[in-house]
Amino acid sequence: MKNIKRVIAIICVAALLLLYVITSILALSDNPHTMTMFKGCFICTIFIPIVAYIFIRLHAYAMWRSGRSDSYSDPSSKPSSASYSDNDGSGGVQ
Repeated sequence: MKNIKRVIAIICVAALLLLYVITSILALSDNPHTMTMFKGCFICTIFIPIVAYIFIRLHAYAMWRSGRSDSYSDPSSKPSSASYSDNDGSGGVQ
């Protein structure tokens, strides 16, 4: 899972950097499409991380649903208090 997250994050950073570089080059060359590129860059700055987060969560859910790994937990479940306490019933107090 860490590798998938890392790959998705690297792809998002590369895509955003490429958008910024292209927008800067267009601005320096006095291209008439600079403002359109800036608007697209601004929109992508918001939506690319959101889409990446959705892909990561869907991948985690698919792994949990298929039962392929024990390292994935149910995204909607919360840990029970019993998993944090000792078996002697003291509740971790010594």
